[in-house]
Amino acid sequence: MANPVRKFITVFGAANTDLVGFPDAGLVFSDSNKGKIKMLPGGVGRNIAENLSRLGQKVSLISVLGEDIFKDFLLKEARESGIDMSESIVLEGESSAVFSAVLNRNNDLAVAIADMKIYDQLSPDIFYGDFPSMNKADYVVLETNFPANVLDYLVNRYPDKKFILDTVSGDKAKRSEPVLSQLFVLKTNLLEAEVITGISAKTSDYRPMVEFFLEEGVENVFITLGKEGVIYGNREKIHYLPPVPSKVVNTIGAGDAFLSGITFGFIQGFDLDRIARTGLITAGLTVQTEEVVSPFITPEIVLDKLFDN
Repeated sequence: MANPVRKFITVFGAANTDLVGFPDAGLVFSDSNKGKIKMLPGGVGRNIAENLSRLGQKVSLISVLGEDIFKDFLLKEARESGIDMSESIVLEGESSAVFSAVLNRNNDLAVAIADMKIYDQLSPDIFYGDFPSMNKADYVVLETNFPANVLDYLVNRYPDKKFILDTVSGDKAKRSEPVLSQLFVLKTNLLEAEVITGISAKTSDYRPMVEFFLEEGVENVFITLGKEGVIYGNREKIHYLPPVPSKVVNTIGAGDAFLSGITFGFIQGFDLDRIARTGLITAGLTVQTEEVVSPFITPEIVLDKLFDN
């Protein structure tokens, strides 16, 4: 296709430092394991912002940081990744968020500790200021590391924007409930969808989950199924796609990449099936690297894979 369409996107979400341990052999609990540790920029919002920047989009990230070395690290990494964090909020006397994870021999997440307290104390008061990027934003990405009252405040403050939301985790998924009716896109996974809908995931028929969200007013729904792919739909159709075959090295960040991919697909004006496949491609590229954001996510690579079939 011709040069990809480029839009302005504002992301409200977490930016934290990831400390990820990769064991040399099988992980042994209650003991010291040989391996390597990487310090990486992370956080759902930040990962989405970097993926979108790599996909050629103009991105502003509005996060909340503490006063510490991790803030300096994240701001530096953002500049190098083409992300504008100038509107982010710094809270005096607070510590920036840190996510510490250990992978198993299959390079899947074994255990993690998330120090995300800085986000739990947020309130709408903190976001009363001006955010110039919102004046030109074509899409706004939200995620549930921010509390429900903050999400509700943002969608009602900017009712004309197209909001895309990621439910992040099972324990935070219900934070999305106040804003479901105002979402252009909802991206969730099977566990998170089960928490919100109350519908059991112990079945291969996930259509009722998609239908639940559509009835709540969400325009476009994507429920990722891990190794099984994705089920997605809108008022016109509900469909399923299997995953893109990939050699898995690290699954952290795959969901963030999926959301970035479908956002890119909407920006390009693709149909819903092609949008879902774009998300699967970006997720597949991500799990093949140790980084939470794949260096192989570019418009050229993604579009080549998309139109190769």
